[in-house]
Amino acid sequence: MVGYFMAVLVHFEWLLGSWATPFVLMVVVSVMVMVLLTVRQEEGGLHFGRAFGLSLLAGWLARLGYNVFNLLYFGLLHPGHAEDYANMLAEKSTEALAVFGLGLDADAQDSAAVAEMFQEQALWSLSPAGQAVDAVTALLWVSLVAGIVSAILRRTPGAEETLDA
Repeated sequence: MVGYFMAVLVHFEWLLGSWATPFVLMVVVSVMVMVLLTVRQEEGGLHFGRAFGLSLLAGWLARLGYNVFNLLYFGLLHPGHAEDYANMLAEKSTEALAVFGLGLDADAQDSAAVAEMFQEQALWSLSPAGQAVDAVTALLWVSLVAGIVSAILRRTPGAEETLDA
């Protein structure tokens, strides 16, 4: 949440910058690793199932910070910025379509309809219902990351004794 608030303070358009997704991923993975290393240090061992459960919970809670930010910022602090955000998202989305050769500039009516669809979807995604759906669907990619982190950081109880011998 702090990272997003800092981005808004510096430059509002940074919310859609290329740094946003790697930033969220970095925070989620960092939280997972910190939790698993702490538990592993205290308990001496950590089976994959427990490591996966702990990292999934920790990662999802960290990812919820993104949803809380959206709800607080666009719902309470600056509701007028939701429209600006949706306009920016629609513009960036139509630009992305053009990069893939799917530009709709030939037919201004189609282009306007697609931009309006992107804008409506962006506004809905900032609503409480949209953020709830986002939080639940985030479980999919968080579980994938949790599986990878858990496989790397799990340790069978007594493994360090085997290594020392």
